[in-house]
Amino acid sequence: MHLQKPLKIGLGMMSAGLFGIMFGWVLFPVILKSQLKKEMALSKKTDVRGMWEKIPFALDFKVYLFNYTNPEEVQKGGIPVVKEVGPYHFDEWKEKVEVEDHEEDDTITYKKRDYFYFRPDLSGPGLTGEETIVIPHILMLSMATIVHNDKPAMLNMLGKALNGIFDEPKDIFLRVKVLDLLFRGMIVNCARTEFAPKAVCTALKKEAANGLTFEPNNQYRFSLFGLRNGTIDPHVVTVRRGIKNVMDVGKVIAVDGKPNQDVWRDKCNEYQGTDGTVFPPFLTEKDNLESFSGDLCRSFKPWYQKKTSYKGIKTNRYIANIGDFANDPDLQCYCDSPDKCPPKGVMDLMKCMKAPMYATLPHFLDCDPQLLKNVKGLSPDVNEHGIVIDFEPISGTPMVAMQRVQFNMMLLKADKLDLIKELPGTLTPIFWIEEGLSLNKTFVKMLKHQLFIPKRIVSVVRWFLVGVGIVGVIGTLVFQFKGKMMNFALSPGSATVTKVNPEMSQQNQHNQPKDISIVGEPQNPPKVDM
Repeated sequence: MHLQKPLKIGLGMMSAGLFGIMFGWVLFPVILKSQLKKEMALSKKTDVRGMWEKIPFALDFKVYLFNYTNPEEVQKGGIPVVKEVGPYHFDEWKEKVEVEDHEEDDTITYKKRDYFYFRPDLSGPGLTGEETIVIPHILMLSMATIVHNDKPAMLNMLGKALNGIFDEPKDIFLRVKVLDLLFRGMIVNCARTEFAPKAVCTALKKEAANGLTFEPNNQYRFSLFGLRNGTIDPHVVTVRRGIKNVMDVGKVIAVDGKPNQDVWRDKCNEYQGTDGTVFPPFLTEKDNLESFSGDLCRSFKPWYQKKTSYKGIKTNRYIANIGDFANDPDLQCYCDSPDKCPPKGVMDLMKCMKAPMYATLPHFLDCDPQLLKNVKGLSPDVNEHGIVIDFEPISGTPMVAMQRVQFNMMLLKADKLDLIKELPGTLTPIFWIEEGLSLNKTFVKMLKHQLFIPKRIVSVVRWFLVGVGIVGVIGTLVFQFKGKMMNFALSPGSATVTKVNPEMSQQNQHNQPKDISIVGEPQNPPKVDM
C-alpha cells in the first residue's frame, strides 16, 4: 500500500514519540541501573574500588579540647568550668592495605592505615599546638577508675604508684602542650624501682594500655592519637564486594575472622551496615542506612531528615545520635542490664576501649539535661555538634559528612585515694572530634559528567521525542480526516456557517434601508419617507 508523504512523515513522528517513551522511561533506567551496579561494586576494574582503597583527598580531622579554668575548685568537689579550645585542624589521609579479594564468597579483606598532618593555617585563630591546657589527667584517672571498679582494695598501693610515676602530683589534673597530648606523646616515668610504681608499670605494659608506646629504659609515652598516625591497624576487616549483589557492597561481615563481636550482649555484637567508606546505590527516603564503627564497637543507623543539595546536586540528609539505651529496646544490649544503662545520649566505652571513657555528642547535645547542669561552659548547638551526612541517592555517594563524637570521663570520688577523694563524681568532657568530608570540585564534576549530564540529556531528548510524537499524531489525524472535517464545516446544518439574505436582513432591521453598492446599470435611489 502506497502511503502519501504527509502520512509517512506523521507516522515517523509518532514512531519517534514511542521511541522516546520506551527509551526514556523504560530502557534508559534499566541501562543506568545496570551500569551503576557494575560501577559501584568493589571490583578491581571500577573507579570506586580505587577510591575505596585510597581516598584521593584528605578528610578534615578537627579536635576541640576543654580547658579547665578552675582545677583547684574541682579538686575540692566544685562544678567544673570549661572553655573550649580549637579547632586543631589535621589533614587525615586514609588508605586500606594488605587488600585481598576472595572470589569464592565475593568478599574482600583489608587493614587500615591513617596519616595525620597538622594544619595551623586551618586551625583556630592563633593556635599553634604549643598551647598548654589543663584537663583531667586521663591516664591517672583511668587507672584509678579501673582499680576502684575491679580491685578497690588496691587503691592505697595505686596512690603510692602514682606518686612515684608522676612525681607527687598535687591534683588529678594534667597540664600539657596540645600536640604532646594529641600526637607527640608525653613521658610516663616507669624507670622507678619501688615496688608499687614498678608493679603498676608492668601491668600497663602487659595490658598494652590504649595510647601507650614503650621506649627504652622503661620510658612510656602516652598520647591520644599517636598510635594511629602512619601505623597499620592490626584488625583484619572483611566486607562484601557487591559484585553479586550491589546492595551488599561494603557490608562488614567479620573482623579478625570472627562473624560477631564478643563485647556486648545478644544482637549488639552483630556487624550491621557497611564500613562507612562506601554505601549501596539507589537510596530512597525509606531506606535505613547502617555503618559499623570499629572505634566505638557498634553500628549506627542514621535516619532520613530532609531533602538538601550540594553544588547543584540533589541530596538526602541523614542524621544520627548516640541514642537512649535505657528506653530503646534495640540498644539495651549495650548495657549489662536495662536498669544499668547510662543516661540518655551517653555510651559507656569501657568494654570497647578498655578505658573508662564515655561517648556523647559534643557539648552533651541530645543528652540528659542533668549533664549540662554539672558542667559550666557548654553550649550545645545542633548545627555545630550534630552528626550529619548528605547522600546523593542514586549512586549512594556521601557528598558531605560531619561525624562528631565527644569523649568524657567520670570525675570519680573514692575515699581510699587522696587524689580523688573530694572530686564531684560527675561526668565531665575531655575533648571532641569532627571527622568531616566535603567532595571537592573535581569529584563533583566527575559525578555530574558520568551520571547527571547523561540523565539530563536523556530527559530533554525523551520529552522532545514525545513532543514530536504528539505533533505527529495530531498532524496525521488532521491529514487523514481533513475531508470529513471540511464537509462537516460546510454542511447546511453546521452552526459555523450562516447564509445571509439581504432582503430578510433589511426587514429584520425594522425596515430600515441600507446603502447597497450595485455593479451594473444605475438605478434611481429608493424613496425615503420623511
